[in-house]
Amino acid sequence: MSRQFDVYSNPLKWGRGDRPFIIIVQHSFFDEYPTRIVAPLVIVAAIRPRPRLNPMVTVDGRDLHFSPTELATISLKHLRNPVTNLESDRDKLIAALDLVFTGI
Repeated sequence: MSRQFDVYSNPLKWGRGDRPFIIIVQHSFFDEYPTRIVAPLVIVAAIRPRPRLNPMVTVDGRDLHFSPTELATISLKHLRNPVTNLESDRDKLIAALDLVFTGI
């Protein structure tokens, strides 16, 4: 079972260099669906971050930026063995999503 803010290795080989991980942003309310809404976690060198839009998180000792403007859906079959869960960063991740969807 996947949870909101679970982090996985990026299943897309061509994108792993700059976007080594993806994070589930979809709430568990929608667990019956066979897909999850995800956003990439981007390496520092590959992004010009905006502080509130692209908050920094740490995964496996690597500093990465959340990129909510690159949302996508992915089949659950591609999500195996989460690396970590970033529930502790919930406030800044939700603030970034709020900015994308409401401008606030």
